[in-house]
Amino acid sequence: MSDFIITKSNKAKREISTQKPKVLQVNTLKDLVDIIGEKIAVSKIQAQLTIDFRANIRSLLESGDINKQEFSNSDEYIQSIDFKDWKPETRIRKSKEEKAIELLSKLSPEELKIVLERTTKT
Repeated sequence: MSDFIITKSNKAKREISTQKPKVLQVNTLKDLVDIIGEKIAVSKIQAQLTIDFRANIRSLLESGDINKQEFSNSDEYIQSIDFKDWKPETRIRKSKEEKAIELLSKLSPEELKIVLERTTKT
């Protein structure tokens, strides 16, 4: 594990490598709790779990053909699922290229043509 973390700007073409604070170098939950306290640790973990859970629900909401507004799962079906025992899974992060290909593949030929025309002008 590196002692440094790279941060990229979303608005400017800048990135910087800085030393990781101790809180980002811990290897155990106990070490994390020792540094930031149990209340903050639980709050931060629950916040991230909420994001993960919403991503799971969002996948169900968006499955199908978004352009045609034809979805695989009805709201009623999603609401009927028992999520009581839901647990997060390890996600594999996609590269920028993979994300772009995924998004572009959802566009109609006309929309794709417009996007490509705009990107070649810049």
